[in-house]
Amino acid sequence: MINTVTLNPAIDKVFFLNELKRNVTNRIQNSIDTIGGKGTHVSINLKLFGMGSRAFGICYGMTGKRIMEILNDHELEVHFIHHPQKNSRTNYVIVEESKDNILLAEKGVSLSYDDLEDFFNLLNKEIKDGDSLVLAGDASNTPPDVYCRIIKELEKKNLRVFLDASGQALKEGICLSPFLIKPNLDELSLLCGRELSSDPDDIIEAVKSLSHYNVQMIAVSLGKDGSVLFCKEGIFQAKPPEIKVVSSVGCGDCFLSGILYGYSSGFSIEETLRIATGASASKAETPFSVGFDPQRMKSLAALTQLRKIR
Repeated sequence: MINTVTLNPAIDKVFFLNELKRNVTNRIQNSIDTIGGKGTHVSINLKLFGMGSRAFGICYGMTGKRIMEILNDHELEVHFIHHPQKNSRTNYVIVEESKDNILLAEKGVSLSYDDLEDFFNLLNKEIKDGDSLVLAGDASNTPPDVYCRIIKELEKKNLRVFLDASGQALKEGICLSPFLIKPNLDELSLLCGRELSSDPDDIIEAVKSLSHYNVQMIAVSLGKDGSVLFCKEGIFQAKPPEIKVVSSVGCGDCFLSGILYGYSSGFSIEETLRIATGASASKAETPFSVGFDPQRMKSLAALTQLRKIR
């Protein structure tokens, strides 16, 4: 079973306008509300693939109730702790006609380890030996080593950990040898201690320098340039087909969901990478921060350029 963790969920309010201008009234053309938080995104995306998961998290107040309602509307197995006081965060996404995006994100309710004790107990109770665990997204409202703490709390369960984090959470988390990490170029540069280019040879040398961490799969995301995936089967580069981008928000979550789906289904690494790339590209064609068109995903996966580098 795949389990996702979202420690700082949100409601994403997306506003569409021609162009954001300073010191004038900007007229909103349209707006939509979606759910925010990488873990919740992964669970929703996996549902679109036809794969179940359990969504774990903490939420607060009326915003938190709305978050849980959305997750239940997607028919997910929801294991959220809800506190009536305070309020979970609301994020604001501005999408211009040029397809440029501006994200304004609230910090969220600050959590200490005392606040998280019941959540750790919930994870220990519900997650089973040999499960997969997705630790993804913003946890700036928690102690910086919270993902490491979760991995250590559950280490006797022999979990397959998929870590999609940034900053200190990634630097500390990689030391515990998760099964997968999904850094972008800036995050990989942070791990390696030097600025990297998008040249595959530079990326290969950078990932080689991380071999002592014993991470079995490293997926380096490169935005519109695709990705480079390192695994026991070799090194693979994927480039998505040309599309009309509406919003890039949430594309990385679709990519991670595709990797999870393909790997858990026993597909070849080539097919898994095509699926992940197709899902990410399909998401980019929509204004939403989560979800993709499964049929469009299949078309874009077939058009993805894939090559084995080594």
